Amino acid sequence: MLWNASALIGYPIKGTDGPLGTLAGLMYDETDWTIRWLFVDTGTWLSGRRVALPISAAGQPDPKAPHLPVNLTMKQVEDSPDVDVSHPFSQEAETLVSLHYGLPSVRDRVEWLRHVGRTPELIAPVTLRALPTEAPAESESRDNHVHGISEITGNSIEATDGDIGHAEDFLIDTTLWQVRYLVVDTSNWWSGQKLLVSPLSIDWIDWARSIIHLDVTRQKVKDSPPYVVTDTVDGAYEELFETYYGIRWLRR
Repeated sequence: MLWNASALIGYPIKGTDGPLGTLAGLMYDETDWTIRWLFVDTGTWLSGRRVALPISAAGQPDPKAPHLPVNLTMKQVEDSPDVDVSHPFSQEAETLVSLHYGLPSVRDRVEWLRHVGRTPELIAPVTLRALPTEAPAESESRDNHVHGISEITGNSIEATDGDIGHAEDFLIDTTLWQVRYLVVDTSNWWSGQKLLVSPLSIDWIDWARSIIHLDVTRQKVKDSPPYVVTDTVDGAYEELFETYYGIRWLRR
């Protein structure tokens, strides 16, 4: 199921023996756009402390309850390392939390994926073009491939020939916990229409200037399958979208 990232923020998080707080942030891996960590605000339970929970412990959000179940006890969360979630998640911090929850070292990404029940073949993106890359100067300045969704929310988005708007939201596939689409507000370019772009169309991200660069033209984006906010993005739409762009995500 696809969920708006904005709808998940603030969602109650429920452990195996009680409430843990509310979802404060989602951390994704830029190499394949899978969610790696949940940042949770523990509220009054732990005096407003924020903690990082591994996505491997997460179930599916329940819109009827509503809550997001995680397979962790309150004690496990209480004893987890303190991390500064107001800054980019460093590799050192990620390693400390991984060790606490019994995950392999984050440096061994393939083993990490196998441990949490995901094979690299299952979630790796396949595209007819080169995979998205960062500009070398930007990549060298960051010590980890994990970033918060909030870091790029609101960022300008530029096609190869000009600006198309900004990243307003993200559609998350909660079956694989993967960012499937960026929701773009086209602002003054196209009468404020909403449209979708795939992470596979991202060429690189200018972190210093908060700009997401695509490897397609403005016209290519404008002519893409129309996105209606009130409609469900189903399998038929995704097939049409991926065929149009010549991209493909591997699925179960």
